[in-house]
Amino acid sequence: MTTRTVGVVGASGYLGGELLRLLSSHPSLLLKQAVSQSHAGETLDRICPWLADGHALKLEPDASSLDVDLAFLALPQGEALRTAPSLRSRGIRVVDLGPDYRLKDPAAYEATYGRPHSDPDGLAQAVYGLPEIDRDAVRGAKLLANPGCYPTATLLALLPLAKKRLLPSHIVVDAKSGSSGAGASPTPATHHPLAGASVNPYGGGNHRHVPEIRQALSELSGVASGEGPQLTFVPHLVPVVRGLLCSIYAPGVESSSFSSWNPTLEAAYASEPFVRVGGIPRLPWAVGSNRCYLATEAAPPSGVLYSALDNLVKGGAGQAIQNANLMLGVPETDGLPAGGLGP
Repeated sequence: MTTRTVGVVGASGYLGGELLRLLSSHPSLLLKQAVSQSHAGETLDRICPWLADGHALKLEPDASSLDVDLAFLALPQGEALRTAPSLRSRGIRVVDLGPDYRLKDPAAYEATYGRPHSDPDGLAQAVYGLPEIDRDAVRGAKLLANPGCYPTATLLALLPLAKKRLLPSHIVVDAKSGSSGAGASPTPATHHPLAGASVNPYGGGNHRHVPEIRQALSELSGVASGEGPQLTFVPHLVPVVRGLLCSIYAPGVESSSFSSWNPTLEAAYASEPFVRVGGIPRLPWAVGSNRCYLATEAAPPSGVLYSALDNLVKGGAGQAIQNANLMLGVPETDGLPAGGLGP
């Protein structure tokens, strides 16, 4: 099989570092170039000495010199809009790990992120990359919007149920994530020495991922916009570094109806290498892996649906590589760990 070349733009952040870690031992994608403004001119062995290979690669200051088959953009919100159009014009496929191409409506993007969208052509062409849900669309993508970590965990849990019209009119998502989900730049709310002994809810009712979840829940399930369930989504920052767990509640669903949820999930993901339906998940099962763990538990008069993943892998860099594998025609599971840390 022909080796395909890739580059990482934003190599010094948490997602960029995770991309480098996974790509350094990838059997069919060659990490050819990496970009970091803050570490330009340095080599990877200086900023990432743990990598399996590619230690001598010199970091470049910007993406203008990229000459690869595909570029991963691990950039803050708004930055991909400055980078993706030029890459696409040169025939380079793009996987954007940020939020700039996830919301299809430019007005929704502006309302959510406080600035107008400057690449409407790219937005119209972008494919939302949940491979377990729409693998064929991912294969044909030139520009791919990699889903956020919270939406990935929530949508993998809910979409098979939405397709079968099993969801009630109101869903409650109680989500908890480690501090790495906030990125590498510390703030008073997310810096681990301050957050490490606390549990803090944030963004409840107004979190930037809610429009993304609502959009995908409608488009990928075939339910008309506005006809799907109402969503109450409350994320929490918990005192771990990585990992994400959602407890999803369905008020008003009787136990007899809820009992069909687990068989529906098992049937939907029976052949999927990176989704496992089984016992109530613990974060160490998922940490370090590209797998999402799903489970249901009866809690009369209804029940609870659980979803757990590593926010940096299946919720970020791992899923980006899974999508890139499909886009570049290499085996989907190449370079991706299925197992986590353990108990």
